[in-house]
Amino acid sequence: MSMVQQAIEVSAPVHTVYEQLAAFENYPRFMTGVRQVTSIGTDQTHWIMDVDGKRREFDAQIIERSPDERVSWSTMEGPLLAETITLRPMGETKTQVVAQLEADIAFLMPSDRHGQESLNRRLKADLTTFKGLVESGVLGGRPIPHAGASSKQMAGRSHTLLPGISMDAPSPAAVAARIRNRTGAVPHPGAGWDTGAAAGTARMGGRGAGSDTWGSGMINEEERG
Repeated sequence: MSMVQQAIEVSAPVHTVYEQLAAFENYPRFMTGVRQVTSIGTDQTHWIMDVDGKRREFDAQIIERSPDERVSWSTMEGPLLAETITLRPMGETKTQVVAQLEADIAFLMPSDRHGQESLNRRLKADLTTFKGLVESGVLGGRPIPHAGASSKQMAGRSHTLLPGISMDAPSPAAVAARIRNRTGAVPHPGAGWDTGAAAGTARMGGRGAGSDTWGSGMINEEERG
């Protein structure tokens, strides 16, 4: 299990940045290895990923979508993949994005042994891609309804734990724990991940793995002695 954190400053208002991160169908545009994300309810999504040359499918629970402040999600069962993204307005036209990503390395990247270093590097690259798409205006996505919270309101909140993270920001592990407590799901190896399938095949149907794999490791296992 590994958790990494990366931050980047995006030259766009906080609400613009939030809208793109809260629209999960945008994630294949900047998160390496993600082929498709579709909504299956008000707070659940279905993911199709290409990991280490194999198709992976899973359902994820959206734990939090606080307008202009935070997006948090996690897999509902099986190998852990969880992320908390916190936004911090830096004036009227800039936003700091802080992403915390936690993953069960053994299932997602069994052939990679660079662990924390590779995971950290890949998260940084994905944030850089996201920044470029937002600043260039290429990344669109459907607006997500928001509960009237404004950028100015969020700018007045304190962020004292780490730059860009408030004291009450949930970690990916806490997000996953909430999901498992809420749904009663018990993690078990390979649930929903088609671990027995050959490369390029999919137990759950649909298209096979393409060329947009994670390569040397979006998520990697820690060095073992």
